[in-house]
Amino acid sequence: MKTSSIIRLVASSMLLTLGVADDETDYVTCGSAIKLFHAEPDGNEYALSSSPARINSGSGQQLVTSSPDKSGHGSLWVVKEAHGKSTCNPGEKIPFGTHIRLTHLETGRNLHSHNVRSPLSQQQEVTAFGEGSDGDDGDNWVVNPNGGSGSYWKKDQMVVLAHAVSGKYLGCTDQAKFHRNNCGRNCPVMDHLEVFGRSSRDKFTTWKTSVGVYLHK
Repeated sequence: MKTSSIIRLVASSMLLTLGVADDETDYVTCGSAIKLFHAEPDGNEYALSSSPARINSGSGQQLVTSSPDKSGHGSLWVVKEAHGKSTCNPGEKIPFGTHIRLTHLETGRNLHSHNVRSPLSQQQEVTAFGEGSDGDDGDNWVVNPNGGSGSYWKKDQMVVLAHAVSGKYLGCTDQAKFHRNNCGRNCPVMDHLEVFGRSSRDKFTTWKTSVGVYLHK
């Protein structure tokens, strides 16, 4: 059975942390399959998500949204080395300032952004791109803390993800929500939030991860 299939099977049944029973398990690591959540001011959380769905807008690449359904496979992303960089070691902690890729577990495409306007808010479009996780520099993101201290990315820590090429911050808001009026009667992402690249770092661009399959040395 392929590694990705094993991860998908385990993640569908329960939250697991794999590895040593130490504070090392507090960290996000290379090879982990994680869920990234954004919280709105009303406390509702949305999970960074994707699926093979497309809409007739923007570049036409695979949609990335923030989903109100936090339990599905479509919100698992594998932490990898940046495009063009040497393969990172599974279980290795991710230092802040590191360039990374997030590869969608279900479809194998990378979290991506480019100079195309997003369909609802007209900010920078964020998509899933590449075949078999192959892509380009537009797949690279830089992770940094949203305040606080520490040198490495930890679970439950608020972070920001900046697009390495454009400098735009990964964000979403319920002010840009897909519904029947802007997406059609058979909208494949009804009630999801648009995900975009935002010029400023603010309340719309904070994320945390707590749920996933974490690898540790």
